[in-house]
Amino acid sequence: MSEFDRLVKPLLTEQDEEYQMLIEVAEEYLEQNKEKTPQNKSGKATEIVIREHLLRRHFNITLNPNVKILGSDIKNDLLLLRPTINPNQKEYSPNEVDMVIEIKNNAVANQSRIIKENFDELKELSPNLRFGVIVLSERKGYTHEITDKKLGDEKYRSFTLVSRRVYPEVGGLYSKKAIADMLEKKEMKKTGEWEKFISYLRSK
Repeated sequence: MSEFDRLVKPLLTEQDEEYQMLIEVAEEYLEQNKEKTPQNKSGKATEIVIREHLLRRHFNITLNPNVKILGSDIKNDLLLLRPTINPNQKEYSPNEVDMVIEIKNNAVANQSRIIKENFDELKELSPNLRFGVIVLSERKGYTHEITDKKLGDEKYRSFTLVSRRVYPEVGGLYSKKAIADMLEKKEMKKTGEWEKFISYLRSK
């Protein structure tokens, strides 16, 4: 039995927010490629979609890509800011930031190590910072899967929103047809990690 089959989670449906994210990321990616701007002023496709879903929930998150925290040259995907802080800046002092958020469409080699190193550096700036990684979809048990254990610190949390049986051979993860085919073949499960991430954002 595969790791996917052992995962006791509900199958993903068209009504799930996570499925809508997958489709929206594919649409955004295709639109950016059509305009020959794979990273426009709002950032990468997955980053844009996650940002929009968080804004709908009224979180005060940064609106620009590649934002920095004073004292570091690391370019961050998203920052959760203190309630009264302007989200349209390019740089923030550590005491203006609540959480550093990395966003990945799927995991690749050495990603956990790089993320941990970046988080370690930022943690030195302020012990009060929190850290989270969102992975839109991944295969359970994949060699390069990003996990809390690999990140190696109780303040570094990982959240994988959709568990896939496979990586689509035709079209990949930026193909609406490939995503729809996986749904029809019951090859995706809802992990519940999106709800856990939202709760984590709201916790202090």
